Amino acid sequence: MNSSPGLLAGDELGISLQLAARTNLYLTDQAATKVHPMPNHNSLAKINYQIELGEKANLELISEPLILFTDAALEQKIDIKIHPTAQLCLSEIIVPGRLAREEFYQFRHYYNRLRITSLTGELYVTDAMYLEGKFNPFTASSLFAAKPVLANLLVISSQIDLKLLSQQLENLETANCTDTIVASSILPHNKGLIVRGLGDNTRVLKKYLQYALNCVRRLNNRSSLPYIPK
Repeated sequence: MNSSPGLLAGDELGISLQLAARTNLYLTDQAATKVHPMPNHNSLAKINYQIELGEKANLELISEPLILFTDAALEQKIDIKIHPTAQLCLSEIIVPGRLAREEFYQFRHYYNRLRITSLTGELYVTDAMYLEGKFNPFTASSLFAAKPVLANLLVISSQIDLKLLSQQLENLETANCTDTIVASSILPHNKGLIVRGLGDNTRVLKKYLQYALNCVRRLNNRSSLPYIPK
């Protein structure tokens, strides 16, 4: 639980997790993370994750939405070390402003760098996203901003049929999520699966991500999460 009002200019939030062998953790936060205005254009907020998963450990890190207010700037780094038999489900939802107030892409920038390696240093995946806000020339493009809210999902697992999982996650009729846009890609060497999604609001993407997590659990013969509308 984070009792702060959100992230302000100069804030640095550090999160460190270490899962021992054969442990299981479902981790989320109590509410959306608000990244507040930062009028000084030299200021920003930072989030740093350091995560290590031991043998046959299982982590489901399902964050609540990240809301980028006007003039917000956030840089996030996620470094994960994972045993070859461990499993990871990592998701995020990015909201480009307070949409109910018609605040749309008025933040400065959002940067996220993700790196996942084995415990011995073998590179599994690296990914970087730089999202430009108020100076982004494509925000008026229907191709770029057909649906304003973004979602990312990453699954690392050596025990799941990734092709079958990809088919299930792209079956939006079964998911009852036809109002979202989703695409998935299997990572090199079958290390895992990455999914990108777009939606009109956070509710539809949270519903989709819950469906996706249930698919992963079913393929692992684990119990599913019930869908609880908010």
